[in-house]
Amino acid sequence: MRRFGLSLLAALVLLTTTQMAAAKGGKKGVEKSKGPAPLASAKAIGELKGDYKWGMSTQAVLDKLYAKVDDLYKDRAEKARNDPAKTDQIRSEIKADKDRVAKSVVKFEGQKTGWDVSIVDEEFLQSNGESMLFSKEPKSKRYFFFSGGNLYKMFIAFDPEVVAGKSFVEFGEMMQKTYGKAQANYKEVNFKGVKDRYLDSYQWRSAQGDGLRLVDRSKFYDVYCLVIYDSSVEQRNADARKSQEAKQPKGSFVDGIITDKPADRDENDNVIDRITGKEVLKPGDRRGGQQNIKVPSPSGEMKSEDK
Repeated sequence: MRRFGLSLLAALVLLTTTQMAAAKGGKKGVEKSKGPAPLASAKAIGELKGDYKWGMSTQAVLDKLYAKVDDLYKDRAEKARNDPAKTDQIRSEIKADKDRVAKSVVKFEGQKTGWDVSIVDEEFLQSNGESMLFSKEPKSKRYFFFSGGNLYKMFIAFDPEVVAGKSFVEFGEMMQKTYGKAQANYKEVNFKGVKDRYLDSYQWRSAQGDGLRLVDRSKFYDVYCLVIYDSSVEQRNADARKSQEAKQPKGSFVDGIITDKPADRDENDNVIDRITGKEVLKPGDRRGGQQNIKVPSPSGEMKSEDK
């Protein structure tokens, strides 16, 4: 953990003046971070949510994901219907995939988990009635967050190939072509008395009460992420997080880093391709130029995932 913390500190220190300037200068086409965020395209918001609805139970989301697994193997199962051996093999693969999804369910009840230091570590609060599960999609990984057992947020981490070397400002401009003009949000950095600010996220909202933000996780995970959520529930949980943080003893910047921080195919399942203008691939298709991508695992280790 100390080793990870030092790497984290080094990454922050190596945030160059050029990067800061690019973040500050990337204001074209965005609103100032004052007042409510602009309204996003209702159609684009609907496509991003797909057939998931706020308030769905964990089991209801699992059922949707199981149906996607079945659809993934549909063509292979049809071709192997007269071959008992192949059929059994396909059934075993289907069961393994569904078990993998089911085992991803985690309840944040105060225990130490690998997720406390991960790409989603800012998205939940321990001992607050929250839980999560995740599933791999063709060009992203989608994390489902529940409050009191009800779905209220989805965190979508794009695969590095989708980012394709674009700066956060460039990627933000691309997202605005899909969702409309965004609000730019900045964060303050204070290191050894030197203050600076950088572009942390772009934000939108919908007339139906959805919130949407594009967040920069490239410094440590080489990806950008879209977070869509029920604004009222997200605000309530954010207030709870602030309240808990206020009760924690305040240490130095460095101390805070190196301590032990705890059925049928969905018509919108290729939404990532439509957003980025990339080639549309069906679930299960493999792309050329396969590579190993490092992703966070529940154990907190960085494991390679074949693309």
